[in-house]
Amino acid sequence: MKNILVVEDEKIVRSNICELLEEEGYKVETVNNGAEALQKLNLFLPDLVITDIVMPILDGYELIKKIQENPVTSTIPVILLSAKVEIEARREGMKIGADDYLTKPFKSQDLLEAVATRLNKREIYNKRYEDLKKHVATYIPHELRTPLVSILGFADLLISNIDDLTRSEIMDMAEKVRNSGIRLYERIEKFLYYTDLELRKSYPFENNIMEVEEEYIRDQITARFKDKVNGRLEIRIRKARIAISEEYLIRILYELVDNCLKFCEHECKILIKGYYTNQKYVFEVSDNGIGMNNYEISQIEAFKQFNRDELQQHGTGLGLAIVKNILQIVNGDFSIESRLTEYTKITFKIDFAG
Repeated sequence: MKNILVVEDEKIVRSNICELLEEEGYKVETVNNGAEALQKLNLFLPDLVITDIVMPILDGYELIKKIQENPVTSTIPVILLSAKVEIEARREGMKIGADDYLTKPFKSQDLLEAVATRLNKREIYNKRYEDLKKHVATYIPHELRTPLVSILGFADLLISNIDDLTRSEIMDMAEKVRNSGIRLYERIEKFLYYTDLELRKSYPFENNIMEVEEEYIRDQITARFKDKVNGRLEIRIRKARIAISEEYLIRILYELVDNCLKFCEHECKILIKGYYTNQKYVFEVSDNGIGMNNYEISQIEAFKQFNRDELQQHGTGLGLAIVKNILQIVNGDFSIESRLTEYTKITFKIDFAG
């Protein structure tokens, strides 16, 4: 049985909502205002909160902010009720974290449909969270142990043999410790970023708008990879406004270029193209590296890494999973074209914003 907390200062409205939901089989708790709601949330965690906006002591907007600030309650979906019909009121509610907005007076069916939708999304969120915990429990120990073993091993060598080692040998071991530490940090960062994306997919996301420019993309990519891409990277980007945040776009391009570098010899080239067509902005990231076969392309997913034994390549295989998750959040498209020993081209499309 799902638990719902109704926050409404009008007694008749509160009673009607409670009766309607209980008839549908929900367990309902009610309070008069936001302050009472916060006290109630200290005693139990509902699956959904339905709250009015205009209330004494603590209004609906402030209640949502308090719910969002608390890590324990921040994932609880919230439906706002209000007599305000202005679009600004709806935007304000959604901006601060409301999951839905109903204008009073509302039809019973509209409320029930909104409740069912939000509870279903919470079920999806919970399932994704449990699946994610299983993935993490299975793969993190191995992926983090590898660089950690190197760090501890070289540290032990330094401690045990410090009087017998030359300055050059000490510097070499210290460099290996540093490189392993960087690898460990990057793997942890990718796991955390991937986890955030997995959970974010369960909730609606409003695309940002950015203006993509060749010089900006070049500066961002070369700054992240420094000398690794010198002489190997070519960028041809047409200027345009697209429906994605700068953070997400740069992260996608970073992961794709990083993937190219891992599976390319030193002499191979990487090309980033950007152009618009049919209300979509198209990016292509290609290289003339080792390529993939059809089976490997079909199996791209989180924690999957191909030819690991042959390549001894570092990383968790999360890069393309991160790319796919971001594109799912912003309603983008993703495709891979590749041929073994010849090339790989990854194409993704973002909504064109003018």
